[in-house]
Formats: sequence, structure tokens, C-alpha cells
Amino acid sequence: MSSAAQQSALHTATVILAGGAATRLGGTEKTRIAVAGASALERVLRASPIGPRVVVGPRAADGDQLAARHDATFVVEDPPRSGPAAALARGLEELCELSDAAPVLLLAGDMPLLRPETLAQLADGARAGGVHALIDAAGRTQFLTAAWPLGRLRAALEATRGADGGWAGMSMKRLYAELGSDELTTRAATGAEDADIDTARSLSEVRAAAGPRVAIAQIEVSEAPHLTEQRIREAAARAAEGGARLLLLPEAVLTPFGTDLHEAAVTRGEAFDALLQELAEQHQLVIVAGSFTPADAGRVHNTVLVRGPGGTPHAEYRKIHLFDAFGSGESRTVAPGDQLVTIELDGTCFGIATCYDIRFPEQFTALARRGAHAILVPVAWAAGPGKREQLQLLLRARALDSTSIILAADQSAPEGYDGTAPRGIGHSAAIGPLGSVRAELGADPGMLLVDLDLAEVAQARRALPVLEHAVEIPSNLA
Repeated sequence: MSSAAQQSALHTATVILAGGAATRLGGTEKTRIAVAGASALERVLRASPIGPRVVVGPRAADGDQLAARHDATFVVEDPPRSGPAAALARGLEELCELSDAAPVLLLAGDMPLLRPETLAQLADGARAGGVHALIDAAGRTQFLTAAWPLGRLRAALEATRGADGGWAGMSMKRLYAELGSDELTTRAATGAEDADIDTARSLSEVRAAAGPRVAIAQIEVSEAPHLTEQRIREAAARAAEGGARLLLLPEAVLTPFGTDLHEAAVTRGEAFDALLQELAEQHQLVIVAGSFTPADAGRVHNTVLVRGPGGTPHAEYRKIHLFDAFGSGESRTVAPGDQLVTIELDGTCFGIATCYDIRFPEQFTALARRGAHAILVPVAWAAGPGKREQLQLLLRARALDSTSIILAADQSAPEGYDGTAPRGIGHSAAIGPLGSVRAELGADPGMLLVDLDLAEVAQARRALPVLEHAVEIPSNLA
């Protein structure tokens, strides 16, 4: 294979079929129906991997914006509405420069809860060989949530040409019938990722499952406040541009550990609070960030501030468990909190915990019993042997304990820092309620954008009802 062909094979192409008539929705253009703040088609484009993206369907009023935001090409089959196979063939015409080894995702434009990590896994499977597709709860193959090697897809289309040389009226089932018994690999869908919008009822179910989009910002917290402020502003702008409703920042964003926490709380705490509120209003975001607020005897509370546009939601969580471990003595400068905190946003209940709290499963199960679907965890993790592995393990364990989504934002360690204070190690992550890693950053600054699926939480709690099964340990065994 030539170097150009090898480079072509690295790309994942996406063809999105978005031209259905939507007769059961009264002719409504279903790919443009809003779900959790974005159209179904926009959500599909957001989930698709970087690479050539082709939308086969009407450009409509938002087509120019979608094309620009997602580097997508809009085309229409000729004649329009001549069926999915004809639409697919038209889409493949735009991929003529890609090699046969390149994977291509076939997606429906009315499946707004598709997940980037699932699509990446399907594409990786096709890159290794064969066709990889989702199956729904009834075991049906989802023809339009699948990845094919481009050469195999071209061959299947060529083999199914009609007498007129085209594919008008041909179903996707006919295309899949070209596959041998060993060519198709399927995997079960998680949550509502396989849901489409065909009827008013299915639309209602999709909207009930779709939680808000969360941006997890991994930033370096500097001892120079103006540098940290600049990074917060950049993170808020990026989160809003990415369609997030909530921005999660790390612990101790007001000032890093190893500085005078009380002095920062007294002299800069109010201004920091005002900055969060300003950005919440400017970007219409809920912002969750670690700060410090004055407490007794010259100490502070390690406080997570929640600031939303118009003052809703507005909450503060004071860290309950203090990091008096691995040689640190947080309780010397920080007073503990004693209250659990949850917030509501767009029908989703979020619990809040901070850093060292993740070593205490009871707090997470208590938040889940209070209704939390997801738990937000600002972090400033301490470096050291085995500490990265501990962070990764604990986040997954707390998800399993509570059957909740865990969203953790750690600081990115400052370059050249050789002190002992907890300054973060990176590896911010989004964890599913059964402990799967949906997305994770490395050590460098970055951002994760995660769409929540509340059906996944309900599914996990049916499969693993630990919240119902827990019993009080008899006193003679405690």
C-alpha cells in the first residue's frame, strides 16, 4: 500500500442519511427536531469522528451553519427521496479520493443519542476488517449505525444495482444480504444510543433520555491569577461553542494548593465568584468550579461553586472529606463541610463531590439515593507512585457503587512544578454508570464534551440494583 493510501486508510468517513419523509410525524423534517438544545442532525454530526462527513438530504435553513461547524458536505440523491441505498450511493460519490481500506460510518440523521466512543469503536472494527454494527434490545441489526470498509461497501453496492443501473427503492436490508455469515460483527447498544425519531412517542422517549451536554475542562491553575482567569474564560467560550450546558472546572481554581488559601479566599474570593457569574450569563452556561471560602480560626472551606445564568442553579458544596493522607494535612488549613448537595439542570439531577471524597463510596451512594443521575467531581489530584492508577480505579469504582455517571475534572500539572502540594495530574474523565470509560484526557490541558444519556443510568440500575440491595451491617459484625 502506498503512503498516500496508508494515510487515506487512517481517515474515517461518515455518510449520514437525512432525507426521510417522516410521514408518521406529519411530514416534519425530523432531522431538524430539537433534542436537548440541538437538532438531531447536529447531534449526529457532533458524534461523528473527524474526517470526511457527507450529509445526504436537504440543506434546509441551517445547512450552511452545520456545514461550516462540522466541515460537512450536503448532497441530494437524484431523484430526491429515492430510498436509502440510492442516498448512500450518492454519498459515496463524495469519497472517491479515499482508499478501499478506509472505514466509512453509515448513520441515520434522526438518531440524536449516538455516542462518539461507540462510533469510534465501530470504525476501528471496520478498519481491522469486516462490517461492524449496533443491534437494538430486540437483537435487530441497525443498518444505519454501522461501519464498513469502503471497498467492501462499494462492492456491495455494485452487486445490487437495479436493471436501470441504480438503487431507487432498494432497502438497506438488501445491501446487507450481500454479506457473508462471517462478515458482520454486532454489538449491543447502550442506553438510548440506538433510538431514532420515527413517531411522536419515540420523540418523547428520546427527549426524556437526553441529558445536557457537559464540558469537562482540564486546565492548569497558575499562581498568577490573571493566567488562570484567561484559561477559565477560554474554557467557557470553548464549552459554549461546543454546545455545552454545563462547564465543569477542577478543584482549587481560585488558587492552587501550596499557596495562602485564606488570603486568596478573603481578598479574591468575591471577584472569582463574580467572574463565574459573569461567564455564566455571557455564555448561558452553568459553571461548576472549585474555590475557597472563609471558615473559622483562619481556615477556609474547600468550596465548589455552582453558578448558573440568572442565578439558577446557585449552590455551594463544602468538601466533606479532607486530604490528611500521603503526607498532606488539608485539615490544618481547611474546615470540613457536612452537607450533601445536588442540583437540577434540564431534568437531570447532579450530585457534587470533590477530589478526596472519591475514596468514600458512601457519599456517592447517598447522592444517588437523593436522585443523582450524574456526579460532578472537581479534582486537584496529588502526583506520586501509583496515583494515576488510583484515580482511574476510584472513578470507575464510584460509578459502579452508585450506578451513576461520574464526571471528573482534574487540574493539568504545571510544567516544571517540583513541590509536594496537590496540583493535578490530568486524566479527567467521563465514566458510565457501570464503570466503562466513555472518555479520558491525558496529562495535558484539554476538554471533553459529553452528552448524557439518562436511559443508560436507568438501564444500569435495573441490571445492577445495588442501591436497592444494600443492607445495614449488623453491629456485632461492624
